[in-house]
Amino acid sequence: MPSHLAIEALGIAAGCLTTLAYVPQVVKVWRRRSARDISLGMFLLMNAGIALWLVYGLLIGSLGLIIANLVTLGLTATVLVAKLKFDRAASTLDPLA
Repeated sequence: MPSHLAIEALGIAAGCLTTLAYVPQVVKVWRRRSARDISLGMFLLMNAGIALWLVYGLLIGSLGLIIANLVTLGLTATVLVAKLKFDRAASTLDPLA
């Protein structure tokens, strides 16, 4: 059986990788000032799920879950805000958008 430290390290590594996976999307959306190809439904569900993981991490006192989901929620919320902002701006400029 792996030690508690090894299990926690595994969780932290998983959290880092899944959190970092959103960085390229955030950068791409902000550089292009467009989120047209981003699914609003997917990011709404993702933000809700990450918020629940954050609450779960807080309830069980898992620092790895708390940090990873706090950062991930910030990244996915950034994409969600960009989606709402940029889509609204595009629709006012182009009524067919």
